[in-house]
Order: sequence, then structure tokens, then C-alpha cells
Amino acid sequence: MAVQEIIRNKKYKIDIPIGYNGKKRIRHTETFYGGKKEAILYENEIKLSIKNKTYINKSKITMKELLEEWLEYSKSIWSPKTYVANKHWVDNITKSIGHIHLQDLNVKLLEDFYNELRNNTKYSDKTIQHHYTIISTALNKAVVWGYILNNPNTRIEKPKIRKKEIECYSPEEVSKLIEALNDEPLKYQAIIMLALDSGARRGEITGLIWKDIDFDNSTMNINKSTQYTKELGIFEKETKTPTSNRKIYLSKTTLDILKKYQKEQMKKKIKLGSKWENSKRVFTTEYGGDMHPDTPSQILEKLIKRHNLKRITFHGLRHTCISLQISSGIQAQIISKRAGHSNVTVTHNTYSHFFDNEFKEIANTMDSFLQSKIS
Repeated sequence: MAVQEIIRNKKYKIDIPIGYNGKKRIRHTETFYGGKKEAILYENEIKLSIKNKTYINKSKITMKELLEEWLEYSKSIWSPKTYVANKHWVDNITKSIGHIHLQDLNVKLLEDFYNELRNNTKYSDKTIQHHYTIISTALNKAVVWGYILNNPNTRIEKPKIRKKEIECYSPEEVSKLIEALNDEPLKYQAIIMLALDSGARRGEITGLIWKDIDFDNSTMNINKSTQYTKELGIFEKETKTPTSNRKIYLSKTTLDILKKYQKEQMKKKIKLGSKWENSKRVFTTEYGGDMHPDTPSQILEKLIKRHNLKRITFHGLRHTCISLQISSGIQAQIISKRAGHSNVTVTHNTYSHFFDNEFKEIANTMDSFLQSKIS
């Protein structure tokens, strides 16, 4: 059957016999949006695919099949860790709505799925947003591939992330942490002090090699990071964003500890001889292998338990570094560049509470100035 016009120059019905299943004739039917010439060309493409046995019955494609195809398509675009993370969320989506055919997927089914995630206390706002982004991106690709005409997920508002209070140490708590380090191994001292001083991310610290530390000029170059997946083990990758590549000036205190730690590492290398694994990293295992990116977190957790300190994550040391700079009155643009943020807006939005205190101080300063000028 040739294409049938439904609405002039806008919609055409395509109806093509595919085969016979013993009971009834199977047909491919769909509505084509566009001109008649394009509709005929599209119909001929379908007929050719049926003849060549490459035809895919789009109405029968499930969400699971789409997500698997999308994962494979995107694999070469993502970093290995991103692929592993997205595959985990895809598996989660598949458990709930993987059986649903794309043609049957609608706003109500998707909203029910998001509500199911919200009612599960183990899922954070950010995790729910990850699920939303994956579904939306995969369905957008399904539209491009011609599996569906539109993406129902676009009619659902993106789940919001409720802003959490940043966890970090106050100046007094930083003093307690540094005091506690006096009784700890040099490697622990070097990792914690470097994190507090530079505000570098965990993977950026474990990715450092000794060539990145310039003792003569008191700087550290950040241009890579390390990550871990079960499939690949520990591997090196680019930093989070292009602006994450940066040079940071370090304090004399931190550099002195790094020098002591480097000498200690060299002594271990000589002592172990052929047993030393010859990693070029600044921070290594006891046998000179690459340090696991989770190890700095484990080190901080040990210190917190051993010295009864306030519990924060290792990333909290980065927050601590930035908050101390803000409270010291350093310009936001400089803080943003040193932290490797994509732009200064990220710094303002993330640390708005700390900047509010600074804005209050400006009002006090202005008041003192204005009072001195009035008779």
C-alpha cells in the first residue's frame, strides 16, 4: 500500500506488509511527518530494509534494548569511569521500566519511576537527577534514530538538587587536624597538608608525579588525575575540565613536608630494590605502586577516628581550603582559578554562604568610612 495522505503536506500514513505469522498478516504502520516526496523515500527505505533482512520493528523496541544500544554507542565518548557509572544507573532503570516498549512509554510511567526513586531513601537528589539525564539523553537519541517521534521525558521537570550545607573545617578545627598530624606518618602528613593547602581534588592528588612539584619556584602543576574501575584498575585521565589544568603556588610548610616525604620515599626505594614497583607518582603504595584514588579518603578517616575529629569527607578538605581563602578576603576570581572551577559563578554559587559573611563585612567597612566623613 502506498503512502496515504492524512493532512496535506504534513502527515502521511505508511503501511507496509512485513510477513505472515501463521495467524495474521504482520504490517509496519507509522505516521510520517513531512512532505509526500520524503514520505515515499522513507517508505522505500523500509521496504529495502525488509528485503535485505535488516528491518527493525521499532514499535517492539524496549527501553532495555534502547539503553543497551545507547550505552554501546556512547562508550567511546565517555571516560571509563563515566561508562561504568552510567552502566550502573542504566541497570537500575532497566529493572523498573526496561520491559516497556518505547511506543508505550509516556509521562505518567516516567513520573511513577522518579517517584519510586524519591521514596527510596538510598537515592540522593543528585542520583535521581543522574537517572533523569540518562533517560532523557537516551530517548533524544531514540528520536534521532527514528525509534520514536518525540521524547516524553522533556515534558517532565528535571529533578532539583536541594542545596546542602558544605562540610568543612573551621580555622580552629584545621589547627586540631594539623596538630594531630604530628603523630602520623610523613605520607599522611604530606597528603593532608597538600589537600588543605592546594584545595586539589582527590584524583588530582593521587595523579601527581614528582615532576609536577617545582620546589625551586614553590609551585605544583595539576594536569591529570587518576581514577579506578574494577575492569581497568587504576588509570590516568584528563582533569575534570580544561580549566582544571592549573599551576598552584604552595606554602613553605607544605613544601618542606613534601621534601621530607620525598627523601623517605627514596630511602624505601633503595631498601626494597627490585621489589620497588617504580611508580612515578608522588604518592605511592608501600611498595612503590600507584596509590588507589580512594586511599586519601581512608587516610583521613583513620585520622578522624584516631584523634576524635569532626567527620568530613576528603573533598571537605578542598571546601576547607576555599572557605579559608574566602574568609581571608582573597578575590573570588583568584580563588576560582586556583580551585580549577569552570568559572567564577561556580565559586559564588557553591560558597555563597561564606561570601555572604564577607558582604556583611564590606557593609561594616563602608559604614566606618562614611561616618568618618560626616560632620
